[in-house]
Amino acid sequence: MPSSLTLKFDLSGTLALAEHAAAATAHEGYGGEEPAPALVWVRMNGTLLMSSGRPRSLPDVYAKGWGPGTGRALAQTPVGGDDFGLMIPVDSVLELSDGTAVTLLDWLRASHQGGCRWFLLDVTADSLGYAVE
Repeated sequence: MPSSLTLKFDLSGTLALAEHAAAATAHEGYGGEEPAPALVWVRMNGTLLMSSGRPRSLPDVYAKGWGPGTGRALAQTPVGGDDFGLMIPVDSVLELSDGTAVTLLDWLRASHQGGCRWFLLDVTADSLGYAVE
């Protein structure tokens, strides 16, 4: 099994989900977490992002190459074989390489406006990192 995996999600779709989560007045909690505005990283028979906002009105965004039917192959990666939903709060503060602190939502907005096309989740057995390209 590889020690890491980079999942690529369409940034336009990811941003739409994050905006939906931020604007929603009701939310669902996942993974034992309290309901909050968040992207939810889900592993089922594939891996995807969805909004914690309710009502659900946007399509899920699957990782490139990891759509429905890829669960067995995904089990052989650091993502693993168990289903889960991990909340990534849109108001999480990220420290950028220049020392600037921004929320995840503001970073996604700026990255999209700057021409980036992909939101990346860098997954290892014990960590999760974010990047854009």
